[in-house]
Amino acid sequence: MTDQHAHRRDESRGGRLEIISGYQFRSLDQLALARQRIEAQVSALGLKGTVLIAAEGINFSLTGPGRALDEWLDWLARQMQIDAPVVSRQAVEQPPFLRLKVRVRDEVVTFDTSVQPDAGTEASALSGAEWNRLLERDDVQLVDTRNDYEFRLGSFVGAQNPETGSFAEFKRYSENHLDPERPVAMFCTGGVRCEKAGPWLKSRGFKAVYQLKGGILGYLAETPPEQSLWRGECFVFDDRVSVDSSLTACGRVICRGCREPAEGLDAAGNPPIGAAGGCQLCNKVFDQSMLGSLRERARQVALARARGQSHLGPTAQAGGSDS
Repeated sequence: MTDQHAHRRDESRGGRLEIISGYQFRSLDQLALARQRIEAQVSALGLKGTVLIAAEGINFSLTGPGRALDEWLDWLARQMQIDAPVVSRQAVEQPPFLRLKVRVRDEVVTFDTSVQPDAGTEASALSGAEWNRLLERDDVQLVDTRNDYEFRLGSFVGAQNPETGSFAEFKRYSENHLDPERPVAMFCTGGVRCEKAGPWLKSRGFKAVYQLKGGILGYLAETPPEQSLWRGECFVFDDRVSVDSSLTACGRVICRGCREPAEGLDAAGNPPIGAAGGCQLCNKVFDQSMLGSLRERARQVALARARGQSHLGPTAQAGGSDS
């Protein structure tokens, strides 16, 4: 059988490379054991990426052949009772993860451990078409729950930028800048941050709170370009770094120092460092340990390229999925 025929047979059986991101809030116990079981299953399926679990639920972003991802979802439903995750799924040309991390956390997305998403407390989830209709209203407060560096790459037309450095800072912004009497429309990469922000806002007296179902990724997947209100790129927590409105990787790199996208980085993501050890892009001053790490990283990338190999990408330094 020719390679071309084998490739076609593989695709027909779900062999196309995909990335899947998803979450579900559901009480989990025996987290150490759950981590071991999940790691064993994901490894057996040959998947790479990040899985975060907490007592409140699961948040994952994994890549592999489509059939293996189907088996992952089936296993989650049968063995972990994670049977209704909010999922975003796309085909990719290259693996966006090069290793596997399974972690136990206090929260699946860091915000406030006292917030427990429950039926009746969450924000109203809207489809892309419903979202567009809502944003036609003059009284709606459209707010981006993501961090400042994510907003600067792209956002919805007219969205407020809370200029946060971490999701936990969104609480203070909401108290100081949002009106509880007016509807709030909020969004994030895949939806999980809004699942935490929604109950928190409603507990503070916000009367009408809406979120974009499936987040930005879900919106871009379902909304025709001519109807889209999204502008720019969407930051993602994998080696693609950002995707455009067609969910195609934009070819960006992240800074090896601050782990954020920036203009002026070299191909390996190293920033220009002045004689005094300061970044010439953001003025951050690196200590000698970090400078040594950046230089070693550049050396390893250069060696890998000379051998025609790929070195570990941004996920080697970046944290887990925060979509």
